[in-house]
Amino acid sequence: MHDICNAHNENNGKKAVSARFLFELFITFFKIGSFTLGGGYAMLPLIEREVVHNKGWIDANEIVDYLAVCQSIPGAIAINTATFIGKKTAGKKGAIFASLGVILPSFLVITITAAFFSSIKDYPLVKAAFLGMHASSAALIAMAAIRIARSCIRDSFGLAIAIIAIIAVVFLKIHAIFTIIAGAAAGLVVYLFFPGKAGKILSGTSNVTNNENNNE
Repeated sequence: MHDICNAHNENNGKKAVSARFLFELFITFFKIGSFTLGGGYAMLPLIEREVVHNKGWIDANEIVDYLAVCQSIPGAIAINTATFIGKKTAGKKGAIFASLGVILPSFLVITITAAFFSSIKDYPLVKAAFLGMHASSAALIAMAAIRIARSCIRDSFGLAIAIIAIIAVVFLKIHAIFTIIAGAAAGLVVYLFFPGKAGKILSGTSNVTNNENNNE
């Protein structure tokens, strides 16, 4: 009887821990959604800082993979990323809680401000405030780009792909989806026809991730 009670308590404890984690997941993405201005891309540095460096839910390479996939599929990149991370950390329930967390702040703010924003948007003070917020968001996005680049550009191959991608998107106006697909194709070519080179790249990436996790 005593063993049965202990087993019952352990099961209840597991459920409680699971519920606490789902709540933590929701709150984490709710805070990200609440304190980010400038669109989905402005959320990326906060998502990366919270889930990789602060929480340790995923590693630096995984966040890069998720961003590449989320950029290539329909939907807002911040919501897609939250869904991926929620699914990775807590399954289907995690995907739902993370997605709701990142969506709810915007929904609430838009609902509240929609009624009167049109009457204040032309005020000089409001314009000045938004100008500053947009500049801050650009700085956050640039910071995230630099940190992600450091984690995934480790050799001449990665640097060449990054430079070509920048030229394609910025100067040639090629859609990001096609740029990502082309990058994936280049990686497959290296893997299939230059296995030694691919092995060094993959080994180096794994070592970088392990070192970053150990430092944290």
